[in-house]
Amino acid sequence: MARPLKLGLIVLLGEFVRTGLLVTLLPALATGSWHIGLEAAAWAISIHYLVDTLGRTPAGWLVDRYGTRPVLASGMALAFVAVVLLFALGGHHVPLYLLTGLYGVGTAPLWPATVTEATGDRRTSAGSVMGYVFAAWLVGAGLGPILTNVAVHGSIAWGFMLLLGAQGVVLFWAPAVTGITRRLRRPATPWRALGQALWRVRPLLPGMFAQTLTLGLFLPILNIFAQHVLHLSPLGYAELLFGAGGVAVVLMVPLGRMSDRIGVKAPLAVGFALAAVAVLLLGGARDFAAALGYGALAGFAYALILPSWNSLLASVAPGGAEGSLWGVFMSVEGLGLSVGPVLGADAWQTFGVRGPFAMAGIVLTAMALFYITYPLQHLRRPPLGTAD
Repeated sequence: MARPLKLGLIVLLGEFVRTGLLVTLLPALATGSWHIGLEAAAWAISIHYLVDTLGRTPAGWLVDRYGTRPVLASGMALAFVAVVLLFALGGHHVPLYLLTGLYGVGTAPLWPATVTEATGDRRTSAGSVMGYVFAAWLVGAGLGPILTNVAVHGSIAWGFMLLLGAQGVVLFWAPAVTGITRRLRRPATPWRALGQALWRVRPLLPGMFAQTLTLGLFLPILNIFAQHVLHLSPLGYAELLFGAGGVAVVLMVPLGRMSDRIGVKAPLAVGFALAAVAVLLLGGARDFAAALGYGALAGFAYALILPSWNSLLASVAPGGAEGSLWGVFMSVEGLGLSVGPVLGADAWQTFGVRGPFAMAGIVLTAMALFYITYPLQHLRRPPLGTAD
């Protein structure tokens, strides 16, 4: 199996467990046999994502200090223990919150370690490598809730066994395929050098926040939009998501390879411009066919953006601090995803159906203009510790 596919499998299974647990299993338990209510599940989910987001920066530093293999293996072991304890002890508020937080500590190294491993020795082909990784992420995040829901219809225990089995595979698979291109680093990344690297790439930080902010805008309203505006059945809603997501999955790798050949500037500018057009049109859609077409356009746009964006980040992270930088990048991106749902709900209530779509369109247009005009060559990767 090609190395990018092996790393993609770690991400696929990790996100499969995460979304299956948080999107399907916890809400079902909270409103069912645990009798603690949907609000408790919502708080538990928020706690997990907050801990996971804030934990990615120190996790990235640990990757630089100790290498990908021990950090990722330790995190996956902790995540496995947290899932086991959730099944045994999660029926009360405080244990539930503590254990979803513990699960967040365990999952925090997943992305910094995997991306550092994937791009560490492949800067000239980072776009195609990241295409594999993000295609795997989309597949895992999509299959997790669906297959867990099927298992839960048999019994809650079957749902947990499915997720524990997947987490167990990750636990044993991750050490087998990581740590090969990454040597153990005895000295820790100098904080001054890390600060210099962050200062150099500071023009990218608002964009990291903004592009995940646009995704977060739709989290609280997309299901409502599908049901009450498009009048879709649950099956129709699933078909819409699979249509848009399927386009992204299929095109992620070939478009990532394209960005390796022609550079990242054009794919990013075109991708963000198309994404802006797609979400603005989607806000005006009133039937399934139109929504599917605009959703497919959005999927195409994000297949342009994601590999190119992460290839750009790989090219600017200095040698010796890749894990630390990836951790910071992903923490900033996670904050955008955390803020987005609140703004999306407010925009829906204040401006109506088109509010969140218009807000996302404005942000995406600004991102497209940035990549059209900004000289990205100024962000070339410097040696670690090089002064500006």
